[in-house]
Amino acid sequence: LRLAEACIGLEIRRKKLKNSPKCVRVELDGEIKGILVGDDNVNNDSFWDVHAPESLPPLASPEDFEGVQNFPLARARLALEMALELFGDDESVPDDLTLQSARLSLAYVCLEGKDFKEALKYSELVVKSNESEAGIDSARRIMFKRQQATARMYASEASAMLGDSMASMKYLAGDGQKDAIDRLACDLGGVSLEMAASNPKAKNRLAKAQTMVRCSASAASACLGNLAACKQLALGAQAMENSYSASREGSIARKALLYCMLREGNHGAALSLIRSAR
Repeated sequence: LRLAEACIGLEIRRKKLKNSPKCVRVELDGEIKGILVGDDNVNNDSFWDVHAPESLPPLASPEDFEGVQNFPLARARLALEMALELFGDDESVPDDLTLQSARLSLAYVCLEGKDFKEALKYSELVVKSNESEAGIDSARRIMFKRQQATARMYASEASAMLGDSMASMKYLAGDGQKDAIDRLACDLGGVSLEMAASNPKAKNRLAKAQTMVRCSASAASACLGNLAACKQLALGAQAMENSYSASREGSIARKALLYCMLREGNHGAALSLIRSAR
């Protein structure tokens, strides 16, 4: 499990480097007229498509150390599958946080590899796991709720990619109550409203979770054809994001709002939003 987590960390760092925009000066008659921003990663395939090796070299071999830098998630998936075999991957220990962590990590790896059926399978296993409230310390209870919330986010994304928009929204909305999104965000961030009110760091963590949940719900609403809810959630996500981050680079909330504006044909507002990010 630790090996897989290290490989996932390598992949996150690799993606940040590869997704960094490449800037080129645009000159006309010897004068700089602007900057062209491109992305070398637009057409890249997932890590286990044709570019990934069919089989991995022996663990800890020189070839493995070299290959893991290029295809870390391939090694992560293998490590997680082996970990689940050691656990038995059955329902004998449904409340084991380590088992749920392995399933959750494998769901993430499958999402990254576009294996949405497997991602949904392992996410649902975590969602359906049970934890007794009796005799459970607060730290373990928070961890359990964060795992559940993360699994619901993964299951929602996998369901959307498999074409089941209703299921995607149901994972996010839960019981359908008005505060369902807020409760999911609290569980995802591991922060209660009371903690956020008295602790600036907790407030920022909750705002980040609120942003992610609202962006996901906005995407699910768009898939359902409800553009009004889609835009409302995107605006809410942007407000939350602005409360903890002054940077507009890589803003997921702004991307969600931009999508809504383009879908409703409001091209002028979309162009203004793009310009304001410069």
